Amino acid sequence: MAQAKGASVNLDSFLDIMTCLVGVLVLIIILTGLDAAQIRVLIPTPMEYDTDKRPIFIEARNNQLFRIPLDELQELAEQTVRAASREAGGNLERLLQLMHDADAGIEAYKLDLSYFVVGQYAVRPVEGVEGYALVDWENEGPRDWFGNILVSMNKEEEFLAFFVRDDSFDVFKRARHLAWVEEVDVSYELLDRDEHIRFGMLGQRVRPQ
Repeated sequence: MAQAKGASVNLDSFLDIMTCLVGVLVLIIILTGLDAAQIRVLIPTPMEYDTDKRPIFIEARNNQLFRIPLDELQELAEQTVRAASREAGGNLERLLQLMHDADAGIEAYKLDLSYFVVGQYAVRPVEGVEGYALVDWENEGPRDWFGNILVSMNKEEEFLAFFVRDDSFDVFKRARHLAWVEEVDVSYELLDRDEHIRFGMLGQRVRPQ
């Protein structure tokens, strides 16, 4: 007596599904590989640079760059304070008023000595002064404004500290790229459009409390 054969199973549909899944997986792998090839590695720029190096302060505003002449501003602040002290003749109220009304500045910046009583002064931009646009940044050379800063600075002892206004992130990114190419350390600080920059009388950066 012949044994009954088991019912045959048709695997065609299952194989079709597996073929489709394999095709989808291959497509995903290809697309992932293409995306990975286009990914740029982003190196973070510290907001504050913890270092013993001296900062070179550069402001980015109106999509232009301005170097803050800190030494000249500090000297001007000391001269203004001494002159006001002589004029006040020991009258503290008169001295504070003179500090508040002082109209001293250099190049693209004006001094605000209202913070004199706490050993500080503020720097505010002068409207209408043109800075450096860094438009042809790919061809920036040692004889150009920003290129000269990069080649003239001591990379072992100095770094670039940018103050970036909210309308000038593009020019900052171009300048930062050039600095990185030259292996210059960079930090940045975001500022509102009308925010003053405050320094101590010894030239150190003071952040608003």
